[in-house]
Amino acid sequence: MQVDKNLREKMLFIKKFVTEPRTIGSVTPSSTQLVDSMLCNIDWGRVESIAELGAGTGVMTKAIMKRKSKGSRLFVFEIEEDLRRMLRYDTGLEIYDDARFLPGVLDNNGLSKVDLIVSSLPYAVLPHGVTEAVLRGVSASLAEDGRFVAFQYSLHMKSSFEKLFKEVKTRFVMMNIPPAFVYECRGIRK
Repeated sequence: MQVDKNLREKMLFIKKFVTEPRTIGSVTPSSTQLVDSMLCNIDWGRVESIAELGAGTGVMTKAIMKRKSKGSRLFVFEIEEDLRRMLRYDTGLEIYDDARFLPGVLDNNGLSKVDLIVSSLPYAVLPHGVTEAVLRGVSASLAEDGRFVAFQYSLHMKSSFEKLFKEVKTRFVMMNIPPAFVYECRGIRK
């Protein structure tokens, strides 16, 4: 039954948040409103390759799968083993473990760049070195005209994203627990 499955996913998410708060950035999965705000400005007909960083229970993953073109490729990363196993079972996708390995995963799959990177990683609580490594990978892996979309619970990452991208737009999504900022970024700075 779908209600039982949703409840199990939420309970697993809460358990992981309590036991591993530096890898799970929230007490609850993303709301429908946050997912819609993250994905609203994507021209799905032009996106051939996508990377999702920090998939959690797969709320964003499933929304991406519904929106993406049939032939586009999706690379999903989730570091937490139980969530990765659940995602693999739910989606049938290969789920990669560490977002820092994005460039290598793409290379192993015959790609050097992706058109879209969607990130739910909790940069504010990740160790600084991990955040730097992930963002280096984003910079190396995003196509010149690609888009990076991330959400955070504060504006803490705004200056970091502005150093990395020529264009950074933010919007606030109140209907999420907790409320979140969506960053929509384009144009990697060289």
